[in-house]
Formats: sequence, C-alpha cells, structure tokens
Amino acid sequence: MAHLVNMGNKKWRISIELGRNPRTGKRKRKYKTFHGTKKEAEIEKLEMIKKYKGGAPVDEITVEEYLLKWLKEYAKNNVAHTTYKDYKSTIVNHLIPALGRLKLKKLHARHIIKYQNDKLENGRLNGEGGLSNRSVQKHHRLLSQALKRAVSPYEYINKNPCQGVKAPSPKTREINPLDRDQAQKLLDFIEYDTNFYTLIYLDLYTGLRRGELLALKWKDIDLDNLRLHVRRSTEVIRGGEIKVRYNEPKTKSSIRTVDFDEDTAQKLLSYRGYMKSHSNPEDLVFRLDNKKPMHPDYVSRRFRRKRNKIGFDNLRFHDLRHTHATWLLQAGVNPKIVQERLGHQDVTITLKIYSHVIPSMQKDAVKKLQNFKK
Repeated sequence: MAHLVNMGNKKWRISIELGRNPRTGKRKRKYKTFHGTKKEAEIEKLEMIKKYKGGAPVDEITVEEYLLKWLKEYAKNNVAHTTYKDYKSTIVNHLIPALGRLKLKKLHARHIIKYQNDKLENGRLNGEGGLSNRSVQKHHRLLSQALKRAVSPYEYINKNPCQGVKAPSPKTREINPLDRDQAQKLLDFIEYDTNFYTLIYLDLYTGLRRGELLALKWKDIDLDNLRLHVRRSTEVIRGGEIKVRYNEPKTKSSIRTVDFDEDTAQKLLSYRGYMKSHSNPEDLVFRLDNKKPMHPDYVSRRFRRKRNKIGFDNLRFHDLRHTHATWLLQAGVNPKIVQERLGHQDVTITLKIYSHVIPSMQKDAVKKLQNFKK
C-alpha cells in the first residue's frame, strides 16, 4: 500500500507500506516529503514503490505478473511437486490467457464469474467443450489461494475478489461399494496372485488410499499389536522420465494409525514370508515378483483388467476404500471412527460421501431406541 497526503502549499507526504517486521510484527514504512504538483507527487510515489518494493509499481502489476510471482515465491516451496505442476499448468494454460492482462488492482468479482462461466462452457484446451464443475472449482480455489496472499503478506490489494464468488459444485461421483459376496468373488479370482491379492485384501479391511498402500514399509506394520501406521504417500512425477517419490501425506489427518484384525495379520505374515529377502523394516511392503516396487499406474491398470474379467466393469480401485467405509457404517461403527480410519479432515466429509448408508443407520437407531424403552 502507498499513501499520498496533501500537507498544503504543494507539499506532499508519501508513505510506503513495506509489510511487517517478521520478529516484532510491527508495520514497516518509508516516508518522504515531496514539493510539487499532485501529478508530480503521484509519479514520485510510483518511483518510491518501484525502489522499495521492487519490480513494477504495485498499481501497475498485472494478474499475470502476480500469479507467476506467487508460483515462484510461494507455491514452489510450500506444496508437493505434483501439486505445483498442476498449479503451474492451470495458471499458464487457463488463468493467464483469460485474466493475465488485467491489472491486479482492477481484478473484480465480475471477471472471475465470467471466467468460470466461460470455462464451464468452452474451457477445454482442445476447444471441444467445457471443463467439469470439479475442474473449475479447482481453478477457483487456486486463484483464491493466490489472491489471499496478495492481500497479506504482499499487501498488493485490499480485498480478495474471489470472496463472495461461488465456485461451481462438482457433481457427486457415484461410488460402487462391494457387498460381502462380491468382495469374496474378487478375492477368489486373484488369490493365485499373492502380491496383488494381499494389496486388495489389505485395502478392503483397512480402507487406505492407493498411494498410502504403496508407500507402506514393513516397519509401519505392527503385527504384534495388530495395527499399521500411515506415515507417507506415493507421488508420481510425470514429464520426461516418470518417477515415483514417497512423501509425507498432504494433510495431518492422513497421518494416522489404523487397526486391523487377526485374519489380516495372518495374510500379512504369510505375505512377508513370501517376500523373504525383501521384508526388512525399510523395505516397501508391496512389490512385484521381480521385487521392484509397485507403480500406482500399474496397480490401476491391473485392477481394471481383473475386474473386467469378472464383470465388475464400473468398479474402480478407490471403490475398495469406499467398500471398507460402507461395511463399517453398516455394522454400526461411529462415523467419527470411520473418519479417523479413512484420514478425512472432518466427519462431515465422511457423512457426505457415504450418505447412501445413512437411511439404514437411521432405521437401526430407531430399533435400538425401541429396545431401550423395553
């Protein structure tokens, strides 16, 4: 922020806000007294901004300049590599072409509303139709996150123009939980494939995400106390040679302990014996027969081939996680416990995803209340 105060007799006081002292939290300012016309004082103010804040004067910064600055100075060092690449792609391919030439201070809610409507109608890069509600919602969240920092700590604008603009609500993706017979049919079909069978079995009875399963090390599995610890997740880095990294999960709620039963412990114990020399504490649990780690894309492709052969054409690997949660809720487990096992940030997320189970839970609750009255 910069201010110009008329002190009379063509005398002006220019003040430049330079953020806050990181140690004391106090505002930092630069002041200058200038003699001349208002127009000359405005020019001097811009020169001071350029001198003390660097780059283009704040009033002249475009949306493009700011978003690239935010990518470099904030996003690159504060989000996962794949998230950064997604952010960069969205900014370069979508946000900058549509909004980049606008001055940051001139970006208003109406521009963002128009941007979202345009993307929904004709937002695909190949020109063949619009983006999904979910994609445009991600664009909204990214832009809002970037502009939030333009308010503070950068102090380029006074208010985030994304506030008050409603992002499109994504259509609820249909989930396909298996019942007990269907799950057993799947397990029976892949029983000969020890590596894949164990992976599928563990997912059905713990509800871990694919990336969490593939990042498990033997030191994370406590067979004596029947629990495992989710400490990292798998990240696929694309572009050129595809690589896999194992990082800490994105949210604190994803770092968790998940209990399992005796049957699951026996499956894991048998599998560890099968893996032999690759069952040391630091070894990844799930590997191929050639002992190379399983790649997430391989798991999804192989799962699709298996499910197609038994007629489960619409089943996704992630539906195994949905199956686990559905079974727990059908068994009357408290939704809060289900949330903690799944690593959701909030129980409302769990209840929203598994709303299909709620009606039967309501009926069970009434029956329990009736029995309580007797």
